[in-house]
Amino acid sequence: MHPIKLLAKLTPKTLNLNAVGGGSSIDVIDWRYAAHALSGLPKEATDWALFRFAGHDDKFNTIVRTLTMVVTLYIKINRFKIKPETLNGIVRSAILEFIQPVCNECSGTGWVIIKVDKEECSKCRGRGRKIISNRERCRVIGITSTSYCNNHDIVTKEILHIISRWEVIIIKNIREKMGDVA
Repeated sequence: MHPIKLLAKLTPKTLNLNAVGGGSSIDVIDWRYAAHALSGLPKEATDWALFRFAGHDDKFNTIVRTLTMVVTLYIKINRFKIKPETLNGIVRSAILEFIQPVCNECSGTGWVIIKVDKEECSKCRGRGRKIISNRERCRVIGITSTSYCNNHDIVTKEILHIISRWEVIIIKNIREKMGDVA
Protein backbone atom coordinates (compact mmCIF):
# COMPACT_ATOMS: atom_id res chain seq x y z
CA MET A 1 0.00 0.00 0.00
CA HIS A 2 1.33 3.43 -0.89
CA PRO A 3 2.42 5.43 2.20
CA ILE A 4 0.14 8.36 1.39
CA LYS A 5 -2.86 6.06 0.99
CA LEU A 6 -1.98 4.51 4.33
CA LEU A 7 -1.87 7.90 6.02
CA ALA A 8 -5.26 8.75 4.53
CA LYS A 9 -6.68 6.13 6.89
CA LEU A 10 -5.99 8.57 9.75
CA THR A 11 -8.40 11.07 8.22
CA PRO A 12 -11.41 11.76 10.40
CA LYS A 13 -14.53 10.07 8.93
CA THR A 14 -12.52 8.31 6.25
CA LEU A 15 -14.16 6.18 3.60
CA ASN A 16 -13.27 2.55 3.15
CA LEU A 17 -11.06 2.72 0.07
CA ASN A 18 -11.07 -1.03 -0.48
CA ALA A 19 -14.82 -1.59 -0.16
CA VAL A 20 -16.56 -3.56 -2.87
CA GLY A 21 -19.71 -2.12 -4.49
CA GLY A 22 -22.77 -3.55 -2.72
CA GLY A 23 -21.37 -4.97 0.49
CA SER A 24 -18.87 -4.00 3.06
CA SER A 25 -15.38 -5.33 3.34
CA ILE A 26 -13.06 -5.19 6.28
CA ASP A 27 -9.74 -3.49 5.73
CA VAL A 28 -6.73 -5.60 6.51
CA ILE A 29 -4.89 -2.38 7.32
CA ASP A 30 -6.79 0.10 9.48
CA TRP A 31 -6.02 3.37 11.25
CA ARG A 32 -3.97 1.63 13.96
CA TYR A 33 -1.41 0.49 11.38
CA ALA A 34 -1.31 4.00 9.98
CA ALA A 35 -0.74 5.43 13.45
CA HIS A 36 2.03 2.89 14.05
CA ALA A 37 3.65 3.95 10.78
CA LEU A 38 4.10 7.45 12.23
CA SER A 39 5.75 6.27 15.44
CA GLY A 40 9.36 7.29 15.81
CA LEU A 41 9.02 10.43 13.69
CA PRO A 42 10.06 13.82 15.02
CA LYS A 43 7.08 15.85 16.27
CA GLU A 44 7.25 18.39 13.44
CA ALA A 45 7.24 15.65 10.78
CA THR A 46 4.32 13.92 12.50
CA ASP A 47 2.38 17.19 12.59
CA TRP A 48 3.12 17.74 8.89
CA ALA A 49 2.00 14.19 8.01
CA LEU A 50 -1.26 14.62 9.89
CA PHE A 51 -1.89 18.03 8.32
CA ARG A 52 -0.88 17.21 4.75
CA PHE A 53 -2.05 13.64 4.33
CA ALA A 54 -4.66 12.98 6.99
CA GLY A 55 -6.71 16.18 6.91
CA HIS A 56 -5.97 17.39 10.44
CA ASP A 57 -6.25 21.13 9.81
CA ASP A 58 -5.81 21.83 13.52
CA LYS A 59 -2.06 21.14 13.08
CA PHE A 60 -1.61 24.17 10.79
CA ASN A 61 -0.77 26.69 13.54
CA THR A 62 1.71 24.28 15.14
CA ILE A 63 3.46 23.86 11.79
CA VAL A 64 3.59 27.63 11.26
CA ARG A 65 5.15 28.10 14.72
CA THR A 66 7.72 25.36 14.14
CA LEU A 67 8.76 26.68 10.73
CA THR A 68 8.92 30.24 12.06
CA MET A 69 11.29 29.21 14.85
CA VAL A 70 13.55 27.23 12.52
CA VAL A 71 13.66 29.93 9.84
CA THR A 72 14.25 32.71 12.38
CA LEU A 73 17.64 31.15 13.10
CA TYR A 74 18.34 30.92 9.35
CA ILE A 75 17.46 34.61 8.97
CA LYS A 76 19.72 35.63 11.86
CA ILE A 77 22.66 33.61 10.50
CA ASN A 78 22.29 35.20 7.05
CA ARG A 79 21.60 38.66 8.55
CA PHE A 80 18.40 39.25 6.62
CA LYS A 81 16.12 42.00 7.86
CA ILE A 82 12.59 40.61 7.84
CA LYS A 83 9.84 41.73 10.19
CA PRO A 84 8.20 39.03 12.35
CA GLU A 85 4.74 39.60 10.83
CA THR A 86 6.25 39.38 7.34
CA LEU A 87 8.02 36.16 8.31
CA ASN A 88 4.71 34.69 9.47
CA GLY A 89 3.23 35.54 6.07
CA ILE A 90 6.22 34.05 4.25
CA VAL A 91 5.78 30.80 6.17
CA ARG A 92 2.07 30.68 5.31
CA SER A 93 2.75 31.40 1.63
CA ALA A 94 5.46 28.70 1.52
CA ILE A 95 3.02 26.16 2.95
CA LEU A 96 0.44 27.22 0.37
CA GLU A 97 3.04 26.88 -2.36
CA PHE A 98 4.23 23.46 -1.17
CA ILE A 99 0.72 22.10 -1.38
CA GLN A 100 0.62 23.06 -5.08
CA PRO A 101 1.10 20.29 -7.67
CA VAL A 102 4.62 19.19 -8.65
CA CYS A 103 6.29 21.03 -11.56
CA ASN A 104 6.03 19.11 -14.85
CA GLU A 105 9.30 20.44 -16.23
CA CYS A 106 11.65 19.23 -13.46
CA SER A 107 9.42 16.55 -11.86
CA GLY A 108 9.68 18.27 -8.49
CA THR A 109 13.46 18.40 -8.21
CA GLY A 110 13.88 22.10 -8.98
CA TRP A 111 16.74 21.32 -11.37
CA VAL A 112 16.87 20.65 -15.09
CA ILE A 113 19.85 18.93 -16.75
CA ILE A 114 20.96 20.83 -19.83
CA LYS A 115 23.68 18.97 -21.72
CA VAL A 116 26.03 18.15 -18.83
CA ASP A 117 25.22 20.94 -16.37
CA LYS A 118 22.40 21.14 -13.85
CA GLU A 119 20.50 24.41 -13.99
CA GLU A 120 17.68 25.76 -11.87
CA CYS A 121 14.31 25.01 -13.47
CA SER A 122 13.06 28.13 -15.22
CA LYS A 123 9.42 27.13 -14.95
CA CYS A 124 9.27 26.75 -11.14
CA ARG A 125 12.44 28.76 -10.37
CA GLY A 126 13.98 25.95 -8.34
CA ARG A 127 11.01 25.33 -6.07
CA GLY A 128 9.89 21.98 -7.51
CA ARG A 129 6.22 22.98 -7.37
CA LYS A 130 4.02 25.01 -9.64
CA ILE A 131 4.61 28.51 -8.40
CA ILE A 132 1.92 30.85 -7.26
CA SER A 133 1.96 34.34 -8.71
CA ASN A 134 3.89 37.11 -6.96
CA ARG A 135 0.63 38.98 -6.48
CA GLU A 136 -0.94 35.99 -4.70
CA ARG A 137 2.23 35.40 -2.65
CA CYS A 138 2.37 39.05 -1.56
CA ARG A 139 -1.33 38.98 -0.66
CA VAL A 140 -0.75 35.98 1.62
CA ILE A 141 2.37 37.56 3.14
CA GLY A 142 0.61 40.87 3.67
CA ILE A 143 3.02 43.13 1.78
CA THR A 144 2.94 45.01 -1.50
CA SER A 145 4.55 43.49 -4.56
CA THR A 146 7.10 46.31 -4.70
CA SER A 147 8.43 45.46 -1.23
CA TYR A 148 8.90 41.75 -2.09
CA CYS A 149 12.65 41.17 -2.43
CA ASN A 150 15.25 38.48 -3.06
CA ASN A 151 15.64 37.80 0.68
CA HIS A 152 11.96 36.84 0.88
CA ASP A 153 12.49 34.45 -2.01
CA ILE A 154 15.56 32.85 -0.38
CA VAL A 155 13.69 32.33 2.90
CA THR A 156 10.72 30.83 1.02
CA LYS A 157 13.02 28.33 -0.72
CA GLU A 158 14.56 27.36 2.62
CA ILE A 159 11.11 26.70 4.08
CA LEU A 160 10.20 24.59 1.05
CA HIS A 161 13.40 22.56 1.54
CA ILE A 162 12.57 22.00 5.21
CA ILE A 163 9.08 20.76 4.38
CA SER A 164 10.37 18.50 1.61
CA ARG A 165 12.89 16.95 4.06
CA TRP A 166 9.98 16.26 6.43
CA GLU A 167 8.12 14.45 3.65
CA VAL A 168 11.18 12.34 2.81
CA ILE A 169 11.50 11.38 6.49
CA ILE A 170 7.78 10.54 6.65
CA ILE A 171 7.81 8.29 3.57
CA LYS A 172 11.04 6.57 4.64
CA ASN A 173 9.68 5.92 8.16
CA ILE A 174 6.41 4.51 6.83
CA ARG A 175 8.22 2.15 4.47
CA GLU A 176 10.48 0.94 7.30
CA LYS A 177 7.63 0.44 9.77
CA MET A 178 5.24 -1.27 7.38
CA GLY A 179 7.74 -3.53 5.65
CA ASP A 180 5.89 -6.20 3.65
CA VAL A 181 2.42 -5.20 4.91
CA ALA A 182 2.53 -1.88 3.06
